[in-house]
Amino acid sequence: MLACVLIVAGLLGIQDPIPGQQAPGDRAPADRALHDWPQGPGPNGDWSARGPTPPLRFSVRTGENVLWTTPLPETGQGGIAVVGGRLFVTTMAPWDPANTLSEAEARRFAHATENRRVVGKHIDAHCIDAGSGAILWTRRIEGSVPAIYTYPFSDATSASPVADGERVWFTNAAGRIACFTHAGEPVWERVWTPSFDGPFNKQFEPFLVRDGARQVLIHMEPFPPPGRDASDGSLAGRWHHLVGLDAATGELLWRSEDALTQYNAPTLVATPQGPAALIARGGPHAVPERPVGVSLVRLTGERAGGSRWRYEDPRGNHEAALQTMAHDERFAYWILREPRSALVVLDLRTGEELREISLTGPVDLCRLDSDLAIAGRRGMVTTRDATLDKGVFPARYSMIAAAGRLFFQCYATAWGKPTIGPAYSFARVDPTTGAVAYLEVPTDVEHGEDGSRSYLWRTPRTARPLNGRGEEVTGDDRCRWDGWDWVFNGSPTRVNDRLYFTLASGVVYVFDAARESFDQSALLAVCDLGEAGETWSANSISYAGGRLYHRTGSHLICVGHRPDDR
Repeated sequence: MLACVLIVAGLLGIQDPIPGQQAPGDRAPADRALHDWPQGPGPNGDWSARGPTPPLRFSVRTGENVLWTTPLPETGQGGIAVVGGRLFVTTMAPWDPANTLSEAEARRFAHATENRRVVGKHIDAHCIDAGSGAILWTRRIEGSVPAIYTYPFSDATSASPVADGERVWFTNAAGRIACFTHAGEPVWERVWTPSFDGPFNKQFEPFLVRDGARQVLIHMEPFPPPGRDASDGSLAGRWHHLVGLDAATGELLWRSEDALTQYNAPTLVATPQGPAALIARGGPHAVPERPVGVSLVRLTGERAGGSRWRYEDPRGNHEAALQTMAHDERFAYWILREPRSALVVLDLRTGEELREISLTGPVDLCRLDSDLAIAGRRGMVTTRDATLDKGVFPARYSMIAAAGRLFFQCYATAWGKPTIGPAYSFARVDPTTGAVAYLEVPTDVEHGEDGSRSYLWRTPRTARPLNGRGEEVTGDDRCRWDGWDWVFNGSPTRVNDRLYFTLASGVVYVFDAARESFDQSALLAVCDLGEAGETWSANSISYAGGRLYHRTGSHLICVGHRPDDR
């Protein structure tokens, strides 16, 4: 493996834009500024938005384009809802070693907590002023099933808040939904018992949709499997389904015909008949929901909860559902890890399988050439029509569609084992032509005292889950992995034609999705959320009104153009 090699910014072709100017490929409408990001996956429910272009580069280490940071009382990993000049976010309840589980609880929840000690059931919901970062109010939301603090695969805060102009809905994935007014007054609560016959891996994101005059909160809950009613009281082997709740009262309106695994992160799809959700089944740890595959579920109307179509994967690949679902105007995507290493392209209208694209060859590889780099020359080389002799392991929750193509991150290692597929790379697949390209990226950026930047290559970094009090709160040592190994990084976000991928180490990669070639010119910037080795994030970027909102285990962060930059 190449040792620490520092390459100047020119190697990547990264250039500074004029402050406030749109970058190539940005096509934000001039007559409309987007000011809200009302739920974790954004206003469109697919982690995308358009609006005024935010700064290209930002750094918490140097303060570049950081308008404010706010310490958080404890770690957490849910998204940030932005509505009406307010932010809504959750953290775990502040950790207290005195609050460990009783012996009876530890035995009961041993599978969910993996016998860890730093676990808890309760979260805190926060309302924050978007202009200053000041915390306006905090409310405790109790749960019933413990989650591991800074677990690298989800925790009780994983489901992001949802908000409209008057109310906000917080989900404690440990077993409670709470609705408040923007002033923090309680409106209603709903309590359920989450599954705990497997690890606490709950990736679902709530959505808010309108069905006529009524708003409906789309949530996920477990139910007895087919053929068994609830009278036996058993909690084992339950199937997870979407449910529609009356957002004003919490009343259960419907549940989906098809199930989804709790590992799955659905997205919204706009159809001529109304909004639908793209969901999937399958996963490790003996998740029960069947058949393995994908469904498009109606969310409104008389047939709400019914499936517009269902795709059953004949391959039986059981891990493709561990993804943030992705689609564009024509296709839905279903990605299979090694040994098959393939992308399945589905017709978004019908669910019909259109093609299977190999992710191992022929492919284009744009990688660092260590000999050229050490010699101080431009060190990126593209190899055409290559064949990968190892399978590709698409990183979990890293799929996103943009500019007619699909993008995802590749794990560089898995559980510390040797490299799988192209190391430290992102991928782009053209679903029409079948062209596959991989681009190797630096593992970090370093800043000189003179303002210069240099890049670190092929060198693992370390995350550290500090809270806002500077305390390391660790329920699982894997939370120190940098995001190139087996952890669940936050889902990528698309703003105009820029893609933002955040790794657990706090490194953020910014790509131009519309760039013709997927080479070093497509990587626009490498940013950071904090000091190297002292930062941890499992979150996604939220965008509103030309600003980016992000978080780590310790801080909320606001990125934007300063007034004197315009």
